[in-house]
Amino acid sequence: MFSALDKWEVVNYSLPQRNVPFPTNSEAQVFYRMYHSYADIPNPWDRLRWCRYGLDLLQKEVAAMVGMEEWLYQDLESGIFHRSFTPELADKLAALYGIPVEDILDDYTLFLHRGGGDFLRRYREAKGWNRQQLADHAKVSRTSIRCWESGQKTISQKCFCHLVENLGSDFPSMLRM
Repeated sequence: MFSALDKWEVVNYSLPQRNVPFPTNSEAQVFYRMYHSYADIPNPWDRLRWCRYGLDLLQKEVAAMVGMEEWLYQDLESGIFHRSFTPELADKLAALYGIPVEDILDDYTLFLHRGGGDFLRRYREAKGWNRQQLADHAKVSRTSIRCWESGQKTISQKCFCHLVENLGSDFPSMLRM
């Protein structure tokens, strides 16, 4: 089976560059006029769509192939990420499309994929901070930090955005390393 990237021009990957065939589906044609290569696509949901069109699949076919509900896959291509989009499903989609999982996850979903609270602990340790210092920088309680790191609570998307805002750009950039 070919991956979606095998059929399309790719930049920054080890796959050879190829010409982009023009799709026959009118929705796909409009989409390909917006982006000339995979590397031009700035968001995960359009990368998903690019890969699906590249394999000439319907959303319901992709959903069935990776074992997810069709509505969940449709939401993913609309930029709506749910907690039910598990790391296992993300890995299956990335494998189907032959792309790195980081390419199809927004920062919050990637944060959860990287372990959420475990990632937060690793970030804190890399900074050389204790929990109180992280709490002070993040403008949250030490109890919240403890609960997140121990896995007692999952960090909500709202709290994640708050962390990104208060910790600065190195916090989400560590996710992409």
